[in-house]
Amino acid sequence: MKLYLRILRYIRPYWKPVSIGFFFTVTFVFFNAISVWVSADFVRELFTNDNTVQQQTADDSSREQWISSQLQSQRTYDKLKATISALLIQDDKKDTLRLVCIIIFVSFFFKNISNYLHRLFFYYTQMKIVVQLRNELQSKILRLPLSFFHKQHTGALTSIVFNDVHGIQTVLDSSFVKIFLSPLQVVTYLIVLILISWKLTLATFILIPVSGYIIVKIGQSMRRKSRRVLEQISMVVTTFQESISAIRIVKAFTAEFREIAKFKAINDNYFVKSFRAKRLDALTSPLSETIGVLIFTVLLWYGGIMVFQGQGINAEDFIRFLVFLFMIFQPLKELSGLNNVLQSGLAAAERIFTFLDRPIEVYVKPGARTASNFATGIVFKNVFFSYNPEIPVLKDINLTINKGEMVAFVGHSGVGKSTLVDLIPRFYDVTSGSVTIDGVDVRDLVLTSLRDQIGIVTQETILFNDSVRMNIGYGVPNFTDEEIINAAKSANAWEFIERMESGLDTIIGERGVTLSGGQRQRISIARAILKNTPILILDEATSALDTQSEKLVQSAIDHLMKNRTVLAIAHRLSTVLHADKIVVMENGIITDIGNHHELMSRSSVYKQLYQMQFQNE
Repeated sequence: MKLYLRILRYIRPYWKPVSIGFFFTVTFVFFNAISVWVSADFVRELFTNDNTVQQQTADDSSREQWISSQLQSQRTYDKLKATISALLIQDDKKDTLRLVCIIIFVSFFFKNISNYLHRLFFYYTQMKIVVQLRNELQSKILRLPLSFFHKQHTGALTSIVFNDVHGIQTVLDSSFVKIFLSPLQVVTYLIVLILISWKLTLATFILIPVSGYIIVKIGQSMRRKSRRVLEQISMVVTTFQESISAIRIVKAFTAEFREIAKFKAINDNYFVKSFRAKRLDALTSPLSETIGVLIFTVLLWYGGIMVFQGQGINAEDFIRFLVFLFMIFQPLKELSGLNNVLQSGLAAAERIFTFLDRPIEVYVKPGARTASNFATGIVFKNVFFSYNPEIPVLKDINLTINKGEMVAFVGHSGVGKSTLVDLIPRFYDVTSGSVTIDGVDVRDLVLTSLRDQIGIVTQETILFNDSVRMNIGYGVPNFTDEEIINAAKSANAWEFIERMESGLDTIIGERGVTLSGGQRQRISIARAILKNTPILILDEATSALDTQSEKLVQSAIDHLMKNRTVLAIAHRLSTVLHADKIVVMENGIITDIGNHHELMSRSSVYKQLYQMQFQNE
């Protein structure tokens, strides 16, 4: 029930188009019923002679007397039939024919206009809901901390945003109109059936619960199977995405056939689970129709006996009853199929809402302060941190970084250098202890204002499939071309940008695929220069570059570091020998702090790192 109520909350903002759509649903059902009823009167009045009418009216000698007697009847149905006949029947049968034809045309015309309009307003609503869900999911994903992405496959996230939402869209496409239309049709036609003969109607709906029970059970099974299908398609997307993103490694290790076999196994498993769900879905419609035909044949026999014995229904009314019964079977059949579709959609909705309910792990306290201009320094005090509670990554870190200093972090891979620096912009929160900027705990600062103080250049340069201009200006709300060009010149990037066919408007491809490694890195540095933050984090910024590119990038970095507080993480000690402080780390702790000369004389770890890199020089 909670799931249904939550879905309704998404519909509530669009109550106006839903209300208008429902109004036209009512008019559609009304004109549909009118067209069928009048068509039956058309056949009765035009293709029966006066003798037949006289037989039907027993002792009455005229049609007017018959209508009058029917209006005085105790049965609502008789009064309704007589009222409609009084409106339709004219003295001349040609006049009656003309009137009936006009009514039939008008009723069908407005029925189809209503059909178009109620679908239009419902389609508008369902597409708004789909767009809102995707927006909420993307917003949620971007507000989750980095630790979440270490545990979650990109393919799984992609599957939720696109496959699960598409699953809901498919449900809405096929069922949103029917949710309103089919129940209304059933209720309307049921009322007509009861008016014609409550006994026949009762006999009909004694048999229907059996069908309903079967359909509900199938729907419950369908929901479970649909959830498994969605989980499996998530694995398919993840596996495919990994094989494409790692295509160089796949080819280098001649692992194409291994990846093909791996994908085939997962995809075949998807087929098995999907086919089971489809097999169950395919059973619903023929099963419902078979039960419907069984009900119809039983009623045909029972109703025929009632007509033969004159038990409150004549042949004309019995035929009308059967016509409306046939009409009610279609929406009932749609409702039975709708149950399966809804269960499939509910399985997708469960996954989506479970994801949307994830807490945002980076906590911003109410009344948090806006970070002011960086003034004094950054202090780590008794900092402990762990990704897994049982395995500490950082232990008892105490460190002061004064404004304007360049501080380098060195050590073997995996000692916690990047993790330590990531605590400053709150990519992670400390397990215990504190990180302060200008004496204020970073957890007490508004997150956006904190990160606006920090620029980051990493080894893995992240660029977007957009123009050079937009990549350099990324993260800066308002910028001019002059500012972009100056930043590019400072980053030694303007020379190659000018040579591009479209200059700043050149699209650089996904992750900057059209650029070399050095060019990508210089675009990234230009971006940091344009942001112009007082604190700068350099994470292995010159590694994996050729000598010429490294010189250009290092020159750009030297320009970038001017008048800033710099935290540099590097495997290449040559890039940090001139640092004001060098922090040596081992096994998650700080073993020593000093400049290059001090550490060479007293730190065995630093000396070993230095000798390993410079022994051949």
